[in-house]
Amino acid sequence: MKKLLLLFILYLFSFAIVSAQEQPDYTQIKFRQKVKEYKKSAPKIDGLGIDKELIGDIVKLLGKSFYNEQERDEIVERIWLSFTDPKKFDMVFRDYAIRTLPDWNKKNFRGEIVLEPNPYLSDWTKSYDELTYFKSAMHRILMYHGLMGYGEDAKNTKKSLQKIKYISKYQFPNPTSSDYTNSYLNKMAYAVNKKGLSVLISNGNYEFLICEKDKKDQLVSLFSKMNWEFVKP
Repeated sequence: MKKLLLLFILYLFSFAIVSAQEQPDYTQIKFRQKVKEYKKSAPKIDGLGIDKELIGDIVKLLGKSFYNEQERDEIVERIWLSFTDPKKFDMVFRDYAIRTLPDWNKKNFRGEIVLEPNPYLSDWTKSYDELTYFKSAMHRILMYHGLMGYGEDAKNTKKSLQKIKYISKYQFPNPTSSDYTNSYLNKMAYAVNKKGLSVLISNGNYEFLICEKDKKDQLVSLFSKMNWEFVKP
């Protein structure tokens, strides 16, 4: 009984350490507004054919193997709030919003961490239209949860691949000097195909995802409703 109690205490202690590590250290962060003035209006979603059910279908297809129903619902709710009210999203989920930034804990050349205090509202302010913003917000959140990736070059593409849930335990070769994002992904598509998985690459962008083969056509169809085109290598 004492051994079980000790193991439970150690588990709680280790969980607390992991949770603490995930929290931004605000004593090390400087916040600087990166737009002159935020948009006053919220994104208009009516008439675009985008609803919470669509987001839920995508999250379920990508995350059912890794997240339970309650966790998937939470991801969907956060994506939806980021769509409909980015100002409220930044306020209610402040730590979460910051952690979804790929460089939230990276220091600049001066050794400082400088972040936009309202990252989603800032993105919405800078976005040309709603769809552009929606895709940016959704990609950022899905990437944080290991369901999508991004890489502007082959080296960073490999790093991003290793964070995707489906293949986080796989060992990938280093890219060659002639590789770029899509060429490296095409090579890896052949490797994961043997494991019953497929790579989907955003057309004209550096976003990608890994999914089960039998789900790829459904995902391509769902993403197309957001005017988000994924191609299969």
